[in-house]
Amino acid sequence: MKQIYVFGASGAYGVGAEHSGWADLLKQSIHHKMYGEDGIGEKYEVYNFAQPGADVAFVMVTAREQLKYYRRSGETIAVIAVGGNNSKAEDAPDNFVSGIEDYEQLMSRLLERMKEDVDEIVVVGNSTVDEAKTNPKPNPLTGGQSFFTNDRRILFNHALMKLCFKYKVHFVDVDVSSDEWKEKYLYSDGLHPNQAGHQYIFEKVSTEVEKLL
Repeated sequence: MKQIYVFGASGAYGVGAEHSGWADLLKQSIHHKMYGEDGIGEKYEVYNFAQPGADVAFVMVTAREQLKYYRRSGETIAVIAVGGNNSKAEDAPDNFVSGIEDYEQLMSRLLERMKEDVDEIVVVGNSTVDEAKTNPKPNPLTGGQSFFTNDRRILFNHALMKLCFKYKVHFVDVDVSSDEWKEKYLYSDGLHPNQAGHQYIFEKVSTEVEKLL
């Protein structure tokens, strides 16, 4: 049996999706493959361990424990969608959660650890935001303010792409222009994907995961 684990933050959790987030859609698709008409039977398990507000350090601490208790003897695939919360600032525009060098070090450690613990890794890149709504944005988890900007998200995304190339892991690029993403795929909070955005990410992620099944 192959297992698929999703690790990440609010986007992977499904914030902004009216019906199903992209990780939920991935699970539904795989369940259809197994249990739908002419299904292949019980060959896969899909777990979503995403948590809103998570950053790279959170995933690094929790993922190994989750794998310890859930992993079976078959092959494992980790889908990782985290880092956007490292790029933001909190309560002041220059109070960044992580500098770019700190982020690169954290993400390198996460990928190195994941390569020890799972068979395949798929990393999902960041999308852009509507800065009119996210710079600043009220933080529903802390009651304070968060500052998300496209310059920071793009900078971190480029670093993430390079790290995925370095560690030879699969990278899913949300390669939609900022204007198109804002017009078609962005939820009203200016930060998270809407249902169409989750569908778009699901299709990109599913393409990569299907190659590994």
